[in-house]
Amino acid sequence: MKLKEVLPCMADPKKIRVIGKIDVEDFTQVMPYLARSIPNASYNEKSGWITFKKGVRIITIHSDSFVAMTQIKDEKEAIEILKEIEEKAKEVWKNRDKIDLNKPAKASVINSLDVYNYLPKTNCKKCGELTCMAFAVKLLNGEKDIRECTQLFDEEKYANAREALIGMLVAAGYDVEL
Repeated sequence: MKLKEVLPCMADPKKIRVIGKIDVEDFTQVMPYLARSIPNASYNEKSGWITFKKGVRIITIHSDSFVAMTQIKDEKEAIEILKEIEEKAKEVWKNRDKIDLNKPAKASVINSLDVYNYLPKTNCKKCGELTCMAFAVKLLNGEKDIRECTQLFDEEKYANAREALIGMLVAAGYDVEL
């Protein structure tokens, strides 16, 4: 396992976002089993990714064995998480005969503060709401569409926050159409 890229975190400037790579043979075959073994994970077989929350962190594991992580304290924490994922993947593959792939995965639960943490927090009102927090509440209630936050989609500096938010919403069972 190794770190490939370390960047500032968009949601919390005191933290980093990281892209790392784990070393697991035949990882595309391991993914469906791994997805069932991570609590509240969302697995998109077609696009080839697993996403889940670990505390405030959003972690996305891709079929090419790259792992994207947000809100990471430091590089040491990133390496520890990569090691955990790698070990879990190897353990799951070894015990794959005990995992029922027909059993549906449970969706995670998120709240408006979880969503707000990935919004621009500018209260620009372009979405029709007075505040980004109001937008977050209405997004979770199905009254707003994520694309209505135009800053999130139009400004490149929010690209990573947008990706993390979409992953979190999908992991929680929300239907996100882009």
